[in-house]
Amino acid sequence: MARVEALSGLSAIPAEYVRPAEERADLGDAFELARTHADDPTIRIPVVDISPFLHLHLGGRGQSSGGGDVVAAVRAAAADWGVMHIAGHGIPAELMDRVRAAGAGFFALPIDAKEAYANDPAAGRLQGYGSRLATNASGQREWEDYLFHLLHPDSLADHALWPAHPPDYVDATREFGRRIRDLASALLAILSDGLLGPGRRDALEDALLTTNDITKDKDSMRLQLKINYYPRCPQPELAVGVEAHTDVSALSFILHNGVPGLQVRHAGRWVTARDEPGTIIVHVGDALEILSNARYTSVLHRGLVNRDAVRVSWVVFCEPPPDSVTLRPLPELVTPPEHPARFTPRTFKEHVDRKLFKKKLPAVPDDDQQLPAVPDGHAAPAPLPQTN
Repeated sequence: MARVEALSGLSAIPAEYVRPAEERADLGDAFELARTHADDPTIRIPVVDISPFLHLHLGGRGQSSGGGDVVAAVRAAAADWGVMHIAGHGIPAELMDRVRAAGAGFFALPIDAKEAYANDPAAGRLQGYGSRLATNASGQREWEDYLFHLLHPDSLADHALWPAHPPDYVDATREFGRRIRDLASALLAILSDGLLGPGRRDALEDALLTTNDITKDKDSMRLQLKINYYPRCPQPELAVGVEAHTDVSALSFILHNGVPGLQVRHAGRWVTARDEPGTIIVHVGDALEILSNARYTSVLHRGLVNRDAVRVSWVVFCEPPPDSVTLRPLPELVTPPEHPARFTPRTFKEHVDRKLFKKKLPAVPDDDQQLPAVPDGHAAPAPLPQTN
């Protein structure tokens, strides 16, 4: 099949990439929109330095003077925006640069070399190198190629799908996965503190890991890596890199190459993310919205394209095991009649099936509709994560 990379030199995009008219009113060149939003300080995604909390959470002595402020800031961002830039995350800049170089090096290979890692979603092989097929109601495609594979636990990863070139890909990616796994625990502790107080900092991670037979395995958390590659687009006002959606994950961690493109929906408008050097973007996903009984917001977001530069983003999806954990609102957050349960219990796989495949599950009450709709269209051949 044709890769989007091979189309970037055209003067006009093929018809199958042109978005429906009602969607195009809000589209545009990512660089131009980023410049426009940069002039408006009221539409800036929150930036939170979590280092004071990490000092305490990861073994620092005594009370960290800024820990309470961190919890309040993260809680506010997760509730109001569903997304934030995390500074002070503890992941070395040198490692992030290695990850960027390794991913960029893979996509710099000739297309034929990348095809050695090609996936086949129609045959159920989701992992590997691919391009997003038309899966929405309009039948239009997205302007991106990608590499997708399981990152953690290492024992379940198919290492044949991890590129052999560039040579540092495996070592850099594996170390990045270890660091993100630790960061996920820290963020979940902060978010739990924000919901239930410091005495319950394990609540959210425990809920994601405790299986239906009441056992807990810290290594059962799944981390999926998707490297998105958005080539230059001659008509960015007609196309999207990734259409509007929410993530099915609990948390999603995003690293990028400094080229704008991420947009999030907030207060009725699209906000273009700024480049906040040294930070990692964190999205709240559906699983966390369920556990928090909608106290935290699964953010609706999309990816734009531009005429001038290739955008690359590295997304790590933090997910519970698919079948053995039941997702439901934490009991302490269900206090009828003011705060009834907003979601019925489901496994992660059942949630994915309901959302992406539109499979019918047991009847749910009308208030189990809190997750922003993905525009029809992930009735796809396979539940490939998106996020930009």
